[in-house]
Amino acid sequence: MNILSGFFSEDLAIDLGTVNTIVYTPTEGVVLNEPSVLAINKYSREVLSVGAQALKLLGREPNDTEVRRPIRRGTIDDFEISQQFLRTLISRVQHHDHPKRSHLVIGVPGSSTPLERRSVKDAARDAKAGRVDLIDEGLAAGLGAGLDFDYEQARMVVDIGGGTTNIAILASGGVISSMSLHAAGNAMDDAIRDYLRLRYAVHFGERTIERVKCELGSACTDNFDARFDKQLEIVGKQLANGAALPIVVNAREVRSAIEPVLAEILAAVRRVIEDASPEVTADIHYSGLILTGGGALLHGMAGRLQSDLNLQVTVPEDPLTTVALGAGRLLSDPERLQRASLRLDVPAWEQSEKLVVNW
Repeated sequence: MNILSGFFSEDLAIDLGTVNTIVYTPTEGVVLNEPSVLAINKYSREVLSVGAQALKLLGREPNDTEVRRPIRRGTIDDFEISQQFLRTLISRVQHHDHPKRSHLVIGVPGSSTPLERRSVKDAARDAKAGRVDLIDEGLAAGLGAGLDFDYEQARMVVDIGGGTTNIAILASGGVISSMSLHAAGNAMDDAIRDYLRLRYAVHFGERTIERVKCELGSACTDNFDARFDKQLEIVGKQLANGAALPIVVNAREVRSAIEPVLAEILAAVRRVIEDASPEVTADIHYSGLILTGGGALLHGMAGRLQSDLNLQVTVPEDPLTTVALGAGRLLSDPERLQRASLRLDVPAWEQSEKLVVNW
């Protein structure tokens, strides 16, 4: 048995996020939490660095280096890059240059298509995974937030990540309904960048926009909130002549910029509740919703959901790791994992991106 154990690693639960990737093992807990960024050599395609080290190069890449994000809007953006990224992370967790065959449980958006799910599964298998199970991120977030497998009343989970917002209604350890939309952290970044570009005719880099969102972003509707007195000086590149230009942006500007994204998230939550059965709606009225993901850290987000939806909102102690923790709970329960695993055996016409009919 000791000899055989050397060929296989312990199981891994992975939250393959657009912004961050988190890896969890049942024996050690969260063992890796890194930005979903990969730096590769342009010519040899060799992996130079991943995670925080690669993120440092973003916007300042040497001429022989590419810095890529393998995941966009919750799905595989580049298959080869994603495979390299996963293989490098697994090697780091296993402390081995050549990854061993392992069992991976990966969270995917609830509205992901069979093609998108298959691309995640294939990338993981090419990264030397022996078995891959995909689960709904909404279910994983709920379990990671502490929901009981046997709790029969319906609970709503809103997981606002970087690429997608996942909205799920759960009961008895299963998914009643689930949907995902692209209104999330990256959409807020895009909205802030577009506003500054139009307002000041200045272009800003990705890391600067992220800093503006974290320091000035707010979902609060109270105009007297002290947050709105904050200002931040940032330096961008003028569109007219390419010269550097410092500007001072305030929190009120940032709130107005991201408001359409927040409104889209709220509208989606309302639609999910409207489509639910009367019994589920009653359960949600009494139990409220659980807010997870990086969006839970946005100033005033929980209060905004609570006031606009008239529901009690609960935020876990660490909302960033709930998907990985929930996937890890399923790793420890094979029977429930089999039930929760998303199936890929769909009709052929659903596996194609488009159905072409020649009349």
